[in-house]
Amino acid sequence: GSDKAHGSGCVIGGATVLPDGIWFGSADSVAAGQITFDLACFWTGAEAEARAAADGEEAFDFYIRNVNPLTFAVPIAGSARAWWIEASGSDFFPVEIPVTSWPRPGSWLDCPSEYCAVWLYVNGGQATGIVEQYLP
Repeated sequence: GSDKAHGSGCVIGGATVLPDGIWFGSADSVAAGQITFDLACFWTGAEAEARAAADGEEAFDFYIRNVNPLTFAVPIAGSARAWWIEASGSDFFPVEIPVTSWPRPGSWLDCPSEYCAVWLYVNGGQATGIVEQYLP
């Protein structure tokens, strides 16, 4: 992706509409068939280490940077699919649920909120997939 971030990246220029792609960020709110999405950068491995060092931070095999002040209101397609993080003991795994049941109480993540890390799949200007990202 752009800026060597995972997914479609994290640089979209001056766009006010989130383009089609696979985007990482936080689900700040979900209401009336729409997700308010805060785009961020997600790196792993050596690139995460380099980006964290440049920011004077520490990476933990991943690094997230959110410097874009914009949020995007993205309609959720009726046919969208969603995955939440289920915890069982010390194991965490994604479970597909109906998009109308997401966000789901009891998820490992506090969703929706600025701490609700998700991958948002956007196709035709609509969210067609929402996948929670486990962050230790």
